[in-house]
Amino acid sequence: MAILSKLKDQGKLSSELYSQLYPTSEKIPKLYCLLKIHKRDVPFRPIVDYTGSIGYNTSRYLADILGPLVGQTSVKNSQHIASELISLELEEDDILVSHDAVSLFTNTPVKESLDIISTRLEQVSDWHNTTMLEKDDILELLEFVLTTTYFAFRGEI
Repeated sequence: MAILSKLKDQGKLSSELYSQLYPTSEKIPKLYCLLKIHKRDVPFRPIVDYTGSIGYNTSRYLADILGPLVGQTSVKNSQHIASELISLELEEDDILVSHDAVSLFTNTPVKESLDIISTRLEQVSDWHNTTMLEKDDILELLEFVLTTTYFAFRGEI
């Protein structure tokens, strides 16, 4: 990836980190589907296994940088949300709402997402402690990862 080479040459990635992020072999992401048995008409949930693909290690690195900026608003699974909700105290006029996300990542607008992340990177400075990358470097890597979408399904790419 030319982006990683540029960042290494600029001294923003150590040789060791560059070696960890740079893909030496590529596994083509594979699409598979899971049945949503709890839904009417049992639709499929498409999943792309990105593990080992060209941007996987860079994605993990970016997730480590950006994770602390998100806060504690995500849940891992139904047990996690149940443990969070058991101690939740609602006021009389509070309303608790649950939404079912449909095709969450495939419907995420890249430009708008990058704008939001850019603003968040400007608001919070803690991420500087975990990387020598600058905001524009992070956004460039994110754009690459978010727009490099391809997968194999039934033997076709």
